Amino acid sequence: MDRVVEMVSEMGFWGWIAVIAVAAIAGQTVIVIKKMGIKHSERMAKIANGMDPGDENAAYKKDEI
Repeated sequence: MDRVVEMVSEMGFWGWIAVIAVAAIAGQTVIVIKKMGIKHSERMAKIANGMDPGDENAAYKKDEI
């Protein structure tokens, strides 16, 4: 544990910039993966309901007269 505290205390400005950059990239990766999962589940739901998954306005067309 002392080694970790020593390493953190010796990190300069650029070390913290690198840590923040890695954390930001990891966060963005998680967000992108979650968005892909949501889009996939929405696509599967459209297919299960007999809708064309490529047509973004299909949900609104069924309400038109």
